[in-house]
Amino acid sequence: MSDTAAVNVPPRAANRTGNLVRRVLVAMGPLIVLLVMVIFLWITAPAFRSPTSLMLIGLEAAAIGIVAAGQTFVILTGGIDLSVEAMVSFSGVVAAILIAGTSEAGGQIAHGIPAAAAILIALSAGAGVGLFQGLIITAFNMNPFIVTLGFRSILLGVSLVWTRGAGINIQKDSLLSFLTASFEVGSLKVPMPLVIAIIIYAIVWVILRHTKFGRYTYAIGGNETAAKLSGINVNLTKIFIYGISGLLASISGVLVMGRLQSGAYQNGTNMTLISVAAVVIGGTALSGGTGGIWGTLVGVFIIRVVDAGLVYLNVPSNAKEIVIGAIIVLAVGLDVIRRGEVKWLRFGRRAGT
Repeated sequence: MSDTAAVNVPPRAANRTGNLVRRVLVAMGPLIVLLVMVIFLWITAPAFRSPTSLMLIGLEAAAIGIVAAGQTFVILTGGIDLSVEAMVSFSGVVAAILIAGTSEAGGQIAHGIPAAAAILIALSAGAGVGLFQGLIITAFNMNPFIVTLGFRSILLGVSLVWTRGAGINIQKDSLLSFLTASFEVGSLKVPMPLVIAIIIYAIVWVILRHTKFGRYTYAIGGNETAAKLSGINVNLTKIFIYGISGLLASISGVLVMGRLQSGAYQNGTNMTLISVAAVVIGGTALSGGTGGIWGTLVGVFIIRVVDAGLVYLNVPSNAKEIVIGAIIVLAVGLDVIRRGEVKWLRFGRRAGT
């Protein structure tokens, strides 16, 4: 046997190897990136290793993570929800107004209501707005980008009018104190919002992987026409999905409001861009149909660790926007690579195949 024949790899074997590499990169790539980043900061930035630093990262990851969980549902269907950051602000403002009992003019309209009732009303409002967005999108066959962008402006405008640009301060009661507290696990303080976020992710995972609703979500993103022909009520499923996104964004808004003890229209700033980036970095395709919720959580932590790393490495704060923009572009690029639309990166594939 010649030396050339000995080193030649059969095309099918090369394709199998290439496909295996792609599957590993898709499944484990984000987690590997996160671990490398953590190890790098652990070595180069001693302050990163402090329990306080880790707690703050977890706390920030919880708020955006809950928003990203709802965004995952929407993107899995091939849609997008640009209203989530406004929903975070709106729900926090609604809850703060009800708790504090103040009007937009700063006058007293009531003595305030218990936090439990205020939170329930705020969450109901968020879910209701989300359902209404889904209804408009499906009933009029409108582009989700346009509808949710419009509602983003509406919700931010309402929040700004009600608050007149100033935060509505509240006093925590026992419920809000519990929802925003931390409990000790050894020497580490674990924020309650992070625990709530993990519980939400577990529930979402069960829904997506073990219920008809979850299978319908993937089916719609994979091929909406085929989903309709198979008997799935696509419109109703989409309406509920946007309702879920609104509800989860409202939960995040209430937690942020409770932690800051203030409802303000700025509370959700940048959460739309960051949530979309986290979802895509975590392996969910922008075109829908593929991805998972735990990948989204990894994507959230990647972004939060990058954010913390900029501080610990003394990078100027003005560079934060540059990094966020670069992460978003990178996320979209990774999505293109995963779908195999870049010919020179098709592992083991021959040109033109």
